[in-house]
This record gives sequence, structure tokens and C-alpha cells, in this order.
Amino acid sequence: MLFIPLFAFSQAYQKKIRVLFLGNSYTYVNNLPNLIAGIALQGGDSLIFDSNCPGGYTFNNHFTDLTSLNKIKAGTWNYVVLQAQSQEPSFSPGQVGAQTFPYALKLDSVIKKYNPCATTVFYETWGRKNGDALNCGSYPPVCTYLGMQTRLRQSYKSFADSTKGIMVPAGECFRSSISYSPALELYQADESHPTLEGSYLTACAFYETLFQRSVLSNTYNPGIATPTLSYLQQVAHNVVRDSVGIWNLGIYLPWADFTVVALNSSSFQFSISTAPMSAKWFFGDGASSQLLNPSHTYLNSGTYTVSHVVYNACKRDSVSKNIVALSTVGLQKTSSPSGIGFYPNPTTDVLHIIVPKVSGTNYTISITDLGGSMLFFGTNIERIELKDVEKGCYFIQIQTETDELRSILIKN
Repeated sequence: MLFIPLFAFSQAYQKKIRVLFLGNSYTYVNNLPNLIAGIALQGGDSLIFDSNCPGGYTFNNHFTDLTSLNKIKAGTWNYVVLQAQSQEPSFSPGQVGAQTFPYALKLDSVIKKYNPCATTVFYETWGRKNGDALNCGSYPPVCTYLGMQTRLRQSYKSFADSTKGIMVPAGECFRSSISYSPALELYQADESHPTLEGSYLTACAFYETLFQRSVLSNTYNPGIATPTLSYLQQVAHNVVRDSVGIWNLGIYLPWADFTVVALNSSSFQFSISTAPMSAKWFFGDGASSQLLNPSHTYLNSGTYTVSHVVYNACKRDSVSKNIVALSTVGLQKTSSPSGIGFYPNPTTDVLHIIVPKVSGTNYTISITDLGGSMLFFGTNIERIELKDVEKGCYFIQIQTETDELRSILIKN
């Protein structure tokens, strides 16, 4: 069956970013930055990184650590990743507000002073496998994994919102993976630190967030069974992409993404998927637009690369999709050399079929959508009611024993 791919993604340029990681053992176990770099390299990108991650470090520790401060002051970073001590953000809101939150603000202030175009990134970690037994008595919500995870998400979200930073939802990736595949072990025996699978899942979330690329089908493998690798990629992709606004992507970080709706075979509606930000559209035929959600009509048939570019004073992101447009010019009556045809095209309510009546010719008619799903099939029919069919672009096929017509039908 004839099939035209209406939309297809295009990724045409390399991203090279510089990232400073300030955390503790949840960052250095399994060398998380190196895992991200491996994924990036396989995806055609480049991660240049440095880190300071002493075991058990808090935001307070980093703010008073000369090594951390000097690395921030190097002033060369696109992103600075902050990861708190694993339990601290799960404590009560009052305790987090007094002991953790102020140092998130102070670190962010230093980052912005010496790196005016850097984005502060909060690395949301995960609840312990069976909750935090040590602190359960003093704060019951952390007695369970889910209770602890919920508090971690709330705290990291507040850090990101208050600093106009972004959040890498590694903890939410853990939650999703545990929900769908509880037998897959993401924790070491201490029920706290990640296995290689847990660190790889986190690395996938970082790649999706910082590079703004899909990790799906990435072939970098640090030593994980292939089916598990694909599963972890899918989990990270879904968690990041399904809630980009919650992680502040497209709000405080340019995030190019859009949907396309075919109004007919040559006209398309483009809509952004994130919060409004300075942006420009390039439609591939020389035309452009700075409207938020523009529509565009192509005068000639062809394949066009549509690009959406989003930017602020420091960063930009872009995404492209290939679109097949089919001109409606000359389609009022469509027929083959032998006389098989139909009209009008475009149509609104009724479609008329033309097949020469030569010695009792029999014929079939099929109408499918652009994905190949059948909308109509009939035999020897001269008139088809289409008033209940949605507006759009469809394939029509009329076939006799000796001839065949395949064409595009436009429903207005």
C-alpha cells in the first residue's frame, strides 16, 4: 500500500556542553558523569565535565568547601549540578527550610555570579529501598520508600523553582521503573546506593535533560543486558518527556518541541509543547514566523524541513521535523489515463466515483488515513457520503481488473 511519511524528526548538529557536578557518593558511585559522557559520545554529542563529590556532602558542605567554590568560580560552565546528601531533602519541610534550602540559594547565587549563562541543575535522588529506618521515628513520612521519595521530589522541586533552575528527575525514574519492573534491582545491598542499572537510568535522565536529545536506541552500553538497557532508556525518556514543565524545561531552559496537525494536504498547524519563550519558525520553503503557534500553507508539493528554534539571552535549542506537503492545485477532478477517477477534490460531503462502463466493469474503492487505517471499502459504488469524516488528508485507491488509480483525497 502507498504510504507517505507525513512527519519525521531530523537531528543535524552536535551539542557540546560543560558541566560541573557537585554532589557526593550518589554521583561518584559507578562514575555517573562518565556514563553520561559515554551516552553523549554515542549520540554524536560531547560532555566536558569536572566534579567534587566527597561522601555524604551536603549543600552546606559544598558552600564552605574551597574546592567546590573554586571550581564554580572557574566560570566556564553551561550547567552546574547540585546533589544534596541523600536523606537531608526528605526531612520535614521546616527542617529542610532551615538546614538545606538556604544553601541551595547560596550556591545558586555563587554559580550565577561567576557563570552568568550557567543553568543550575538539581539532581533529584531517590528514596531508600525500604525507607529511612534511621529517621523514621522522628519523621514518619520517611518510613517507607514512597513517603521518602515524595518528600525528595517536593524539596528538589522547591529548590529548582526558587532559583529558576531545572531538575533532573532521577528519583522519579526510579519510582517509574520500580512500578513497572519491581524485580529489576536498582539498589546495592545497602538499599541506598545505585547498582550499575540505577546509575545508567540516572545517566539517561541526565542526557535527556541536559542535551535535550532522545536516549532511545543509544548504543552505548556500560555492561548491562540489552533488553534491560532498552527498558531503562524508555523509562528515562518517558519520565523526562511526559512532564517537561514540572522539571522547568521550557520554562527556565529553552526547550524546542512542537506538534503538527495536517489541516489538509498542504496546510499545517504547528503548536508548541512547552511554555512560551522567544522562538522562531522556519518552514523550509523560505518562509518563517515568530508567532507562538503558527499555521502554514505550502504552494508546491514536496518534502520540507520545519525547524523550531527557542532561545533566551544565553542558550538556544532547536528541533526539526520533515513534512510532506501535497499541493491541491489541479485536484478538482482526479483521473487515470483510462478514465478511472473521482471528484470533487477537495470535497466536503460527497465524493463521486467515475469508472467507464465497459462490458460490465467491476471495481473496488478503498479510503485509508495517512497511517494506513481503513476508513472505507466498497464495490461498484458511484457515490460516497463523507460528511461525517474528519477534515484532513487521505489515500484513495480505485481498482478494476485492468487498471488502478492511487491518489490523495482532501476532505474539507
